[in-house]
Amino acid sequence: MLIQELTLNNFRVYAGEHRFDLAPRKKYGKFRPIILFGGLNGAGKTSILSGLRLALYGKDTLGQDTSQKRYNDFLLESIHHSRETDRAPSSASVALEFSYAKLGTEHQIRVERSWEKKGGSVKEMLKVYENDKAIQGLNYEQAQSFLNELIPIGVSDLFFFDGEKIAELAEDTRGSALEQSVKKLLGLDVVERLAGDLSVLNRNITKGGSELSTQKNIESLQELIQSHRDNIEKLRQSISTSSIQHADVSLKIKQLSKSITERGGHFSANRKDLEQRLDALRETRLDTISEASRLMSDASPLALADQFCARLEAQVLSDAQAGQISLSRVEVKKALKTIEKSLKKKLDKSTFDLVSSELNNLAKSKDLEVEDHKVVHDLTTEQANKILLTLKQSQDQKLQIQSLFSNLNKTESQIEEVEASLARAPDDELIQSDFESLQIAQRQLGKLDAEIAELKSRARNKAKEAVEAARQLDKLYETAAKSSDQQRVIGYIGNVNGLLKDFVNRTAEVKIRDLEQQFTQCFARLARKGDLAVMLKVDPKTFKVQLLSSDGRVLAKDELSAGERQIFAISVLEALAKTSGRQLPMIVDTPLGRLDSKHRSKLIEDYFPKASHQMIILSTDTEVDESFYKELSPDISRAYKLEYDSKTGSTHVEEGYFWQMQKAG
Repeated sequence: MLIQELTLNNFRVYAGEHRFDLAPRKKYGKFRPIILFGGLNGAGKTSILSGLRLALYGKDTLGQDTSQKRYNDFLLESIHHSRETDRAPSSASVALEFSYAKLGTEHQIRVERSWEKKGGSVKEMLKVYENDKAIQGLNYEQAQSFLNELIPIGVSDLFFFDGEKIAELAEDTRGSALEQSVKKLLGLDVVERLAGDLSVLNRNITKGGSELSTQKNIESLQELIQSHRDNIEKLRQSISTSSIQHADVSLKIKQLSKSITERGGHFSANRKDLEQRLDALRETRLDTISEASRLMSDASPLALADQFCARLEAQVLSDAQAGQISLSRVEVKKALKTIEKSLKKKLDKSTFDLVSSELNNLAKSKDLEVEDHKVVHDLTTEQANKILLTLKQSQDQKLQIQSLFSNLNKTESQIEEVEASLARAPDDELIQSDFESLQIAQRQLGKLDAEIAELKSRARNKAKEAVEAARQLDKLYETAAKSSDQQRVIGYIGNVNGLLKDFVNRTAEVKIRDLEQQFTQCFARLARKGDLAVMLKVDPKTFKVQLLSSDGRVLAKDELSAGERQIFAISVLEALAKTSGRQLPMIVDTPLGRLDSKHRSKLIEDYFPKASHQMIILSTDTEVDESFYKELSPDISRAYKLEYDSKTGSTHVEEGYFWQMQKAG
């Protein structure tokens, strides 16, 4: 398949008709597969991918379970609405032209999907042309089936994807995302639907052959299940409506907050707090000054004469010590006299004279006759202690005063900051209206949050009731099957379901082995030097993914860097595409957002030019910047720049990229 042209007419941000030539071309003797779209966020890059998928798949673009009402709403919302005139046209369309090889012959296919607003409803038309001739005899459903057979939507998911698909595979560790991709690749989702249809047939046959009482019970449960479904759908619609209101109120809050902030509202919102804080700081300053004044009027001034205080303290201590020594000498001499007097009565004269002589010698000894220390300050013990205590207090108060002055400086700085903030705060009256509107919107948002939570809770309860009723219904079918006249047919259905299950398992196993080999080759080619050598191991039954290092060690996903996980996801998508065996164009929306420059370079060198014969890239200027554009340019056939005009609410297209542009005709 090769996409030739995409046409968008009044589709989303594209006012009027826009034709995009997407056919790759040869230039300077080299085939260039890349078509590059550049645009800032909101400029309409994703609309390119959405328009292409809508042209091919219609309602299934939104998912297989999408209701017709939801699809009609989507079509109406996709009609361009002009901000300049506040009006919208009554119709819009998307068209896709591509070549497709069928049985060795190339065919030109053109798909035109248009829709028109009819009152509150919408009418959709689908036309398919083959080799410039309308295919006759196809109604809408048949035309859609024709397109689905050409390019199954499950397979297209592997070729037309965006950054969200990459992120989903990058972060998926349970294998659920990969399971769905592999099943779509193999068409196993169709087989599973067939198995489901056979189960429905089984129930219908069983119901027809069951006893009357069982039939009544089955019908009663079926009505109950349908009632639950209806209630769940009503709740879903209510949740959708409330969610839209929630989004509107959230946007209003964001706009009001921005307006208030731009006008200094973040200061005004805290004005009372700032004023209270300023009062507290000023009170703290007064307390600090008062405490410092008290200390400076006490003993602290003595600390200014540090040397004098030190000498005085030493002298007082020395005088006190000298006084103690002198007192001790007097007490010893007095004791010796008392002993001498006592012994005189108890000893004979000769013995006493001998003892008295020794006591006199002791009294005259060097230790007791040392010259008295000169006392400078004749102080009592109480006076000396008071002087020493005062000297110590002066030093302690000096430290306290230093701490107080440090705190005072900090307080002064804080007062200046708060006063500056108050000076920037506007008067409350200037933004009072916005504040009141913001408070009302916040209350509305809170109410909607509670309402949505309540609706979701009710929906979950209804879903549980529906599941329980379905279980009871299954049991009734099992009971009815035992007495059914169609037991033989039911047995065949069971056998077919078993065969289908076996077919799914075996086919998945073969394809998964191929997928593992393709992944290893893709990852090795895209990984930068120094990245881990990674192999993929997928359980064919559970589809659980394991990453193995080159030595066979199981790697956890978090052992890979963010860039390596992105390369892993892109390698999986490329491996899936190659395993499909189909030659389809590849369309990638914002693929480089989470990659570093080295990983981006590897993709530009080894992925975009080689992954497909036609590679359409939808990028921002920060993803494919000027340097990467230069590296990619040898493989670029065409480049378009999408520029959004916020005044008109529309995008205009210029041929070229951000650095090379000319008006597209």
